[in-house]
Amino acid sequence: MVTNAELQQEVNELRNLVRQLQEAAPSSRSSTPTPPPVRKEPKLPEPPEFDGKPSEYATFINHCDLYFQMRYITFDTDYVKVAYVISRCRGSPAEWGHSLIESSSDILYNYDTFKEQLASMYADKQRRKTLRRKLTTLKQTGSASKFAAEFQSIANILGIDDESRFALFTAGLKPDVQRALALVRDLDTFKELVDAAVQIDHVNFTLAKADSKADSKADSKADSKFSGKPHQGKSNTPSSSHPQQSRTDNITSVTPNNSRTFSKSQSTSRNPISQEEKDRREALGLCRFCGGNHFKRDCPSLKAKLEKEANKGPPPRYPQTSASMSNVNSDVAPVTVSHVISGKYPPQSQ
Repeated sequence: MVTNAELQQEVNELRNLVRQLQEAAPSSRSSTPTPPPVRKEPKLPEPPEFDGKPSEYATFINHCDLYFQMRYITFDTDYVKVAYVISRCRGSPAEWGHSLIESSSDILYNYDTFKEQLASMYADKQRRKTLRRKLTTLKQTGSASKFAAEFQSIANILGIDDESRFALFTAGLKPDVQRALALVRDLDTFKELVDAAVQIDHVNFTLAKADSKADSKADSKADSKFSGKPHQGKSNTPSSSHPQQSRTDNITSVTPNNSRTFSKSQSTSRNPISQEEKDRREALGLCRFCGGNHFKRDCPSLKAKLEKEANKGPPPRYPQTSASMSNVNSDVAPVTVSHVISGKYPPQSQ
């Protein structure tokens, strides 16, 4: 049987062993270096293909250089870089690159020399001159931030100093931004100048937008007075001031020799107008037939139309018999077009 003293001794021995292992652990780690973590290359879109256009050379070769820097594990030698650039060429640049491969040229193993020869054949010799001319004539047509981005991209390529940037950038801004910038003090760096111009332009745009909304609301209120609901007290029914205005809707003309009916749908046929237009004419007191500045009963267009339809042809004649003539009241006066227009119906006997 194991005694307590023996158990205590075993515990002490185990503690000493653990302590020895802990003291020996750091030395073992230092002797075995930990391998660095494996980094994966980012996935990027490939550079555009190049067919020899001088205006596209700078964009193409800069894209290739950026591609190599981001994927430095794959493109770790000059030969791999040169071979990749040749693979992205088409036309005459590709033919030149293939000639280097067939001849096993030493240029294949020197990327900087390869770029120099490629640039000597296809780089735009007038590019810097064109960019310099563009920078001196560049003007702000949109936002100040967009203008600043375009300005700085050209200035960076040309290597323009800050003093020249101050003058050229300020001259290209809109006049209202220039006037506001003249009141700003302590603009020591070009970045401060750009920030101030962008802020001023944003404030001007916000104020102009607010003014435009206010003008739009005022115009809509003014238009609603004419195109909205009609004034109270007026309706499509005859009023006391115009008691005979609706009398022209359906009038029957009776004479001893003819019988003809003038209805609204026949005598005033025209292109239909919208309800909005009807309300507008009613609200402004205009003619409901032609929109003129007169009442409908005085409308010359309506009167001419009625007279034209009334005179389209001879009235139909019927056999006159003593029975039919005896039913005609000789005291009834004939109804004319003027009676229809004026609303004086039935006419008074003479």
